Amino acid sequence: MILETTASKPQKQFIMSQSTFPAFVGGFGSGKTHALMLRCLRMLITDGQDQGFYMPTYGLVRDICYPRWRELLSSCNISYRLNAQANYIELLGKRIIFRTLDRPERIVGYEVSHSYVDELDTLPKLKAQRCWEQIIARNRQKLPIGINTVAVGTTPEGFGFVYERWKKKPSESYELITAPTESNIKHLPADYINTLRETYSPELLAAYLDGQFVNLTSGTIYNSYNRNKCKSDETIIDKEPLYIGCDFNVTKQAATIYVIRNKTWHAVDELVDMYDTPDMINIIKSKYNDHKIYMYPDASGRGRSTNNASVSDISLLQQAGFIIRAKPTNPRVRDRIMSANRAFEQGYVKINANKCPRTAECLEQQIYKNGEPDKASGTDHQNDATTYPIAYEFPIVRPVANVDFSFTN
Repeated sequence: MILETTASKPQKQFIMSQSTFPAFVGGFGSGKTHALMLRCLRMLITDGQDQGFYMPTYGLVRDICYPRWRELLSSCNISYRLNAQANYIELLGKRIIFRTLDRPERIVGYEVSHSYVDELDTLPKLKAQRCWEQIIARNRQKLPIGINTVAVGTTPEGFGFVYERWKKKPSESYELITAPTESNIKHLPADYINTLRETYSPELLAAYLDGQFVNLTSGTIYNSYNRNKCKSDETIIDKEPLYIGCDFNVTKQAATIYVIRNKTWHAVDELVDMYDTPDMINIIKSKYNDHKIYMYPDASGRGRSTNNASVSDISLLQQAGFIIRAKPTNPRVRDRIMSANRAFEQGYVKINANKCPRTAECLEQQIYKNGEPDKASGTDHQNDATTYPIAYEFPIVRPVANVDFSFTN
């Protein structure tokens, strides 16, 4: 069988690479995941061995990976069996085994010949390194000829693990292939690139459009927030709906209260240093008893409690009669920060600093430390509460770009 593709030049180079550790580093929509899938399929057909496919979370495996593999294999008229419970697809007598990167210690108990890692650079540097070491250890099915390989497809996320390993100090076995979004333009909506240019800062465009390694973690985190530009004088009106972001903590629980005026969100009140979730519920009910309450909580509150009770934090909010707006899992921290900066820059969100002094102060002061948002200063709790609603209502949507392909005998 011969795999024929209409892949871009960078995709073809990656799919056919003979390097031990090729990395496809590209902008949004450059076809990274699809290139990984095509390489995986090519190697399975060529070597006839099991393959390992890795994504950051199980949600991405379930919601993105499985549907795309079904589409690809059906389009190629390849019979397959998906075992979602055991996390593998069986085809041509071999398996593609799916694992996640959220728990490196669980990357054990199986062997493959080749591996494919999607969005490795979204992980903190040390965690990415740990996953990398575990994945390489799984690559031990002996091949009749050739070498075992691990291929990476990722968006560049600053000077993290991928930069260190493939760009700064590469060894001979590491091959870096970069791809701007424009290289895959024939598979993208006509206005897609212009939309990115209108949305992102120059630094983000260099990374997410051009596929370049740039500094995304220096200075203040919410650099688009400006007290004058983002100023609001709005206040709460009797009985109007309130939209409240909250961050669950013990003794440091935080909430930011929004109202909506002509589609613009205005932060008009804040709750700081509450003890736990029951305390927050009592305060909200006391202050805003005649308002309809929409809550935008930390999604991890579905499975934990701040008051050592058997009932989760989000369940407590539901029992209080609040309407919950939260996805099954939180977005990436980087995506939530990008959402907030874009919303401030484009005027979607305003802050009444007189009513929300702590909120304004935290937005101005939180910085990056070792490439991650600094939590030691105590500014993170209020910022998390402020930005959960923004990330939900104004999300960063990462595109999916397909490559046409077919099999011929």
